[in-house]
Parts: sequence; structure tokens; C-alpha cells
Amino acid sequence: MALEKFDRLEAGISRLLEASELVQAENRSLRDSLDRKERETEDLKERIRKLEAEKALVKEKVDTLLARLDGLIQNA
Repeated sequence: MALEKFDRLEAGISRLLEASELVQAENRSLRDSLDRKERETEDLKERIRKLEAEKALVKEKVDTLLARLDGLIQNA
């Protein structure tokens, strides 16, 4: 009878250890995934910054061209 209790206890502890190992593995996987997503987010933020700078430059050039065109029309 006492030996059966120890066997059940041992089995329970084994199950707990296995569950703990699975949770730790999942935790590592989720952390790795989070790290990848954070890097991807930073890359996208940098891309947005570059596109916004390019957009501002294009707007400036268009405004300059429109001003020149307006000047030509007024002088015609």
C-alpha cells in the first residue's frame, strides 16, 4: 500500500516535470517569436520614416514646380 502511494507520487512528479518542460519550451518559443516581431516592427518603423522623408521631398519639389508654373502662367 505504501509503495503504491510512492509510485503514484513519483508518477505525479514526473507528469509535473514534463508539463514544466513543455511550458518552458513554449515560453522560449514565444519569446523568440516576440523578439522577431519586435525586430520586424522596428524595421517597418524605419521604413515608414524613410517613406515620410521621401514624401516630404517629393512634396517640396512639386510645390516648387507648381510655383514655377504659376510664374510662367502669370508672365504669359
